[in-house]
Amino acid sequence: MKFKMTKTLLALSISAMTSASLAAPYEVVDLGGLGGTMSVAFDVNQAGQVVGYASVPSEENEGQFFAHAALFDESGNTDLGVYPEGTISQAVGINDAMTAVGFSNKITESTSDGSSTIVSDVYATIFEMGNLIELPSQENVDNTRAFGINNNNQIFLVGRIDLNPDDELSGTDRGFIYDRNTDTYSMVTPFTDDISKRSYITGINDNGRITGFTDFDISDSETTIKSYIASVDDIETLEEIPSIDNRAIFAQGINMNDEVVGSIYISGTRDLREAFYINMSAGDSEITTLGFIDPRFNDSRARDINNMGQVVGKALVSVPTLDEYAAFIHEDGEMKDLNTLISCDSGWKLTEATAINDSGQIVGFGSFEGEVRAFRLDPTGEPVEDCGTEEPGPSDGGGSLPVALVAILAALGLRRRLS
Repeated sequence: MKFKMTKTLLALSISAMTSASLAAPYEVVDLGGLGGTMSVAFDVNQAGQVVGYASVPSEENEGQFFAHAALFDESGNTDLGVYPEGTISQAVGINDAMTAVGFSNKITESTSDGSSTIVSDVYATIFEMGNLIELPSQENVDNTRAFGINNNNQIFLVGRIDLNPDDELSGTDRGFIYDRNTDTYSMVTPFTDDISKRSYITGINDNGRITGFTDFDISDSETTIKSYIASVDDIETLEEIPSIDNRAIFAQGINMNDEVVGSIYISGTRDLREAFYINMSAGDSEITTLGFIDPRFNDSRARDINNMGQVVGKALVSVPTLDEYAAFIHEDGEMKDLNTLISCDSGWKLTEATAINDSGQIVGFGSFEGEVRAFRLDPTGEPVEDCGTEEPGPSDGGGSLPVALVAILAALGLRRRLS
């Protein structure tokens, strides 16, 4: 397992910053990488420490890169490594004790009838004190990936479970909680009692409350997605998050107040959604849709919410065929393009905001100097800059992912909390 430090590509000393770079509501901190040309941030703790992944040059094949889990820190970025039998890893969640979770692969080769088969299996992983710790195995469960950890060392993950090994089905995705304190697992059973139906956990708070979504059969021929909240201590009791007209609804984040955000399918579209918010601590609460950055382009997806009620995510800023998104923050009843809240001459296009802490620090990824880069936005308290430009057009104000990155993400099966 490799464990190394590398300097970030941008000096983070405040004294080196010009007054112009701080004259906007947010300062963009370039989180750098691990020697490659791509980095993505997924989560941030209350101390501003960030995890995600970055491309690492292969030591054996020039021009080849692998994605490694990364801890982005002002003193230098840390390659969190991979298993000795593996090539890729990702860190997706981090708590305040700097314990990170995610997954890494292991490659095995088997020989049968004179032919060799190479298999890459993925394992939920804890990244702690320079070590990769594989979560304990479960019978008939494989392809596990951890997506988050709270300050009580409760980890949520997804694995493929074969509930009936005698049939021909290969298995079904199910959400699990692993409690490090008791070394026990618990599984979310879908609303529909069918071994082929999936369940996912997408968020957890320090009260042991979780959110996620599962398959649901409306009828014998029609299926939708329903979201829920539940307690780790009573994971079998799912409280349904109300939808609208049985539309598929995907919960993504939950804060300490049981406020939940995510996205809801827009009827009559192929796969467009609108960000939503709901306060599940209020018994008669209904979901509130959060709208879009530009009403001409109706797709928005909330990823996270902090305890101040600030919501972050991404929203479409061009026609769907161009697939251009911009990172947003929703606060004070308004969805704001984060690209308009940074310095006019930053050179950044912020594509997606993936997490926000209670200090208002936001992390995600975008494009900068032709590369896909992880960022952290630090609030400055400064007013919005007047850039002296007209209202943004269909392709302004956001950044789309380069084709090369789309291919990489597809190959790795990248999902931030199963978006």
